[in-house]
Amino acid sequence: MQTEELNEAIDEILRSKYLVALTGAGVSTDSGIPDFRSRSEGLWYRFDAMEIFSLSKFLSDPVPFYEFAREFIFPMLEAKPNITHIMLAELEKKGYLKALITQNIDLLHEKAGSKKIYELHGNFLHSTCVNCGKKYTLEEVRNKMKEEEIPRCDDCGGIIKPDIVFFEEELPYRVLQSAYFEVERCDLLLVIGTSLQVYPAAELPLMARRNNAKLILVNREPTPIDELATHKLNMPLMEFSNALLERLRRS
Repeated sequence: MQTEELNEAIDEILRSKYLVALTGAGVSTDSGIPDFRSRSEGLWYRFDAMEIFSLSKFLSDPVPFYEFAREFIFPMLEAKPNITHIMLAELEKKGYLKALITQNIDLLHEKAGSKKIYELHGNFLHSTCVNCGKKYTLEEVRNKMKEEEIPRCDDCGGIIKPDIVFFEEELPYRVLQSAYFEVERCDLLLVIGTSLQVYPAAELPLMARRNNAKLILVNREPTPIDELATHKLNMPLMEFSNALLERLRRS
């Protein structure tokens, strides 16, 4: 049954006129990066998310975040793209995928070659002093972390914060509006590797369906909107991506 539905879903993708993709943490697990919410290995079942990624907590005591960053985040940035990242980049290169919206902060879509990316939660390429606004590159912050428990600004001594979205922060306005614009235009939204638990990303599939776009969900865990999907594929992302990539390269 899933094989038949997989083939039907791929047919829909290759027939689409304006395909948009939305990706979550599950896309990067095949690159060795743990996701956040899976029951067995999700990071939030092992760590207190609000202790690490709450803005108010970070501003009062950034030590827990930077301890977590040293152990998990900065090693994560050395990961390599997997078959799903490569498949999405190939979809864009062949002209099918018009925009890629991601909740991920690991930069793997960029590494795979995707170009038109909207990063809802930011990334680690740059950081900013919370006091004076001075910008720092990833390498500058890494070098500071070798000598300082908490990276601090050279100019004012303020805490340096990565340009990622913490809890209690608004998403980047322009990025979010661009994501809305793309989803409103799409005739098919491909949602991969996300449990759709975090808003406003979780409302994007609902917006697509309100605009009569088709919806394909690929995720091994249930999502709150499975019943709205044109196709829901409960399979490993590697299996889905290999099948789509094979068809894509034959087309």
